[in-house]
Amino acid sequence: MTKKEWLIGFKKIIHVMLSYIPLGLACGIALHKVGYSPLSVVIMSFLVFAGAGQFMIAQLTAVGASPISIIATIFFLNIRHLLMSSGLIQYLKGKSSGFYLIYAQTIVDETFGTNIIQFTTNPKWTPNKALAANIWAHLSWIISSFCGSLIGQKVDVPLTVVNYVLVAMFIAMLVEQLLSKVHLIAALSAAILAILLKIIIRNNISIVIAAVVASTIGLILSSKIGELDNTQKNK
Repeated sequence: MTKKEWLIGFKKIIHVMLSYIPLGLACGIALHKVGYSPLSVVIMSFLVFAGAGQFMIAQLTAVGASPISIIATIFFLNIRHLLMSSGLIQYLKGKSSGFYLIYAQTIVDETFGTNIIQFTTNPKWTPNKALAANIWAHLSWIISSFCGSLIGQKVDVPLTVVNYVLVAMFIAMLVEQLLSKVHLIAALSAAILAILLKIIIRNNISIVIAAVVASTIGLILSSKIGELDNTQKNK
């Protein structure tokens, strides 16, 4: 990759990198509090690279969960990455196995969201720029979580602040994706359904259900609009 590609990737992912600073610090502190050393935090961030997953590891470790149960839980928590990879593969055709390996390792919700927006709206966005953005985000997370583990118990940071940072980051990413009325309807549907289902079933699976239903609504609306456009053209 060229220096220009690294720079462009950095500019497109900088908002994610900035949001990773407080998140990574909090994650590093949480992992340190349950017994993970700074070195183990770095290795975990490098190999796992899943913010929610690493927070979950800290919680499971704190309650004495076995290594097998932790691995199984994180596997199912991050299985959505398979869907993300499937959604992006059409834009990454013709690359080497090494490229795919590194890209798959650095794919998370935030890098997926940034890249899918760029691939669908920016004709100049290339796989190399996408990989550069992924790596920048990964490095930001590794450094932030490592620094958090060094701070450790010396500074008492309320981890509840993480919830507000996550919400702010995903709202910023959502705004970038509101490209049409269909996107807006899908987003509002997901928000309303998530709240209603959370009240009814009182489980985090409500978020997954809301996302699937809202995506289906968006797909149906897009298809209907496409059919109307074709009908008008034929007339």
